[in-house]
This record gives sequence, C-alpha cells and structure tokens, in this order.
Amino acid sequence: MPGFAAALSERGGEVTVLTPDKSRPKDASSTHTVRWFPWAGSHKALVDFSLRSPSDLRLIASLLRSGEKALRALIAEERIESVLALWALPAGYLAWRACPPGVHYSVWALGSDIHTWARRPVVGGLVRRVLRGAAHRFADGIELAAEVQRISGRECAFMPTSRRLPSPAALAQPMKGGTNFLFVGRLEAVKGADVIVDAMLRVIGTGADARLTICGTGSMGPALKAQVGAAGASDRITFLSSQPGDIVAAYMSLCDCLVIPSRNESIPIVFSEALQAGLPLLVTDVGDMGELARQHGLAAPVPPADVAALAAAMSAFINAKDAQLRAYEKARAGLLGIFDVGATADQYLAAIKSE
Repeated sequence: MPGFAAALSERGGEVTVLTPDKSRPKDASSTHTVRWFPWAGSHKALVDFSLRSPSDLRLIASLLRSGEKALRALIAEERIESVLALWALPAGYLAWRACPPGVHYSVWALGSDIHTWARRPVVGGLVRRVLRGAAHRFADGIELAAEVQRISGRECAFMPTSRRLPSPAALAQPMKGGTNFLFVGRLEAVKGADVIVDAMLRVIGTGADARLTICGTGSMGPALKAQVGAAGASDRITFLSSQPGDIVAAYMSLCDCLVIPSRNESIPIVFSEALQAGLPLLVTDVGDMGELARQHGLAAPVPPADVAALAAAMSAFINAKDAQLRAYEKARAGLLGIFDVGATADQYLAAIKSE
C-alpha cells in the first residue's frame, strides 16, 4: 500500500516496506524505502496455495524462512521501532517470530487471512496466536474487525484500506451521451459481472439512453461478450481489459455512476476511489457496503444477485439523476472522512504512540 506508506512518511516517519520479490517491475518511491527479499518465488497468491501440495509447501517454507531472516536483519540494521504486518499470515507470523523484546508489532487483517487461513485446521491456531500476540489489531472491514475480535479475544479496530486515485489520463475517445454506468473489477461471479450485464440489458430494453463501460478481465469475459453481442448491444456495453489507475480515474471523472454488484464483498478499493472522484455509487447489500450505504445515505443497497432489483435501481438513477447526485454529495462528505489514507495513517500512528 504505497499510499499508506507515503502518508506515514509525510507525517515524519521513516518507513521501510519489506516484501517478497516476485520478479515484477519495481517502482521507485521518493517517500519511503522498499526492500525485496529473495525466496523460491511464485506469482500465485498465498491464499491459493494448497497445504496438500508438496511444491506449494516448499514455496511456503521458503517464504517464511527468508521473510523471517530478512525482517530480523531489517529490524537490527534500521533500528525499527514498530512493525505493521499486512495480513496475519504470512506477514503477522514473520513479525511474531522476528520482533525482539521492545519492538511491538501490529496486524492489519485484510480478509483472506481471516476468511481462509483462520478457518483451516492447525493454521487457524497459528493465526490466533499471531493476533493475540500483536500490540494492536486492525481490520479493513467492520464485519472483519468483529471476526478478528472473536477469533483472538482481543480488541480490533476498523481501519479501512484506501489508495489515492491518480490524476485522470486523457481518453482516446470521448464518452458518448446519455447516462454512463461504470463497472471496475474482475469478470467473475463473486464480483457480480454477470449480474451487471443482465441488468444493463434490461435497462437498455426499456428504451433508456444508457451505456455501460466494463473495466476488467476474468473467466466470465468471453461468455459475457458473446451474450452482449447476441443481444445486439455491443454499441451500448463496452468491454475493456484491466486498466491502469489513471485510465480508471478518467472513466470515473466522466461516467455518471459506478455499480458494484458483488455477490460477496467487504469494502472494495474501488468504493473509496469513487468517493475521491465524486462518482455516485450503486452497491449490493453485502459485507460492509450495505451498512455504509444505509448509515451515510447512499442510494439504497440492492440485494445481491438480484438482476431485476439492480435494473430497477439503475433505472431509478437515470430517471432522477439530479436528486441522486444531491443525496450522494451529502453522503460523500461523511464517507470521505473515513476513506482517507491520511486519516488511516493518523489512526495507526495514534495507536502505536499510545503504547
């Protein structure tokens, strides 16, 4: 989370990020130091590793051994005073193992560590020990914080993840007229990619002057494109691949509404990005999004996987766009105070200074 690290640096901290080397392009940073430690290496996310696979077990062992060694060396060389581990596993485990007396560590649970690893035999007990040993526990979701507290028997604070939206790039072609909806995410069932396409086809069928831009890739992509083509709606529903941040920012600055139709979700990064861009939101009633929508006065959340309800919400937005925008601007003011990387940095610093 380079934005969070930069925010800590802007507040006077000397920040070093320690991360496994995945042989990807390494962006230089002017605000903080990044160290990559060598290990056996894999592009696969840790949550996708199988404990029954000998090759995956060797990779996990390499990651843990090399990571612990690198963190011990970093703490000694840089005289680190406080460690923040993103995910209870593997980073929390490394901090639990490597931090000497007098160097406290905190854990920032981000979802998969709790929803996946904490529920597995043996590993779940390790997650519990790591959480209990932390000086502070944070979670990037309200429900997730409650789950961490239940697992560990220790207090856990909600600390949302967010990143600074870059300046919009110039698009090669201007947006067309009418109401422009935007979807940003993986084209997978969990993200509701099929739901947004089905709902948009219903909206188009009513005669509404509306369009949908889809930014993302995934296993459902070919089938969804074929469905749109068969419906004769390729001029109204545009599929783009995954886009860099400045291109996403450009679409957010030009579209009328972001739709997050997830079947299962906590608080996706795109939620806070839309707040920064001033882009109204339609979300499903899953995870924390529904509760945030109700608490702060966003448009009423839609039941997940309910095509008819989402189509109706999109039509309602089209028919009362000005009123929807006024309500959104009022809700946005309160939400920006929560989903602000600077406020998150202040929350973390206040916690560790209270030790």
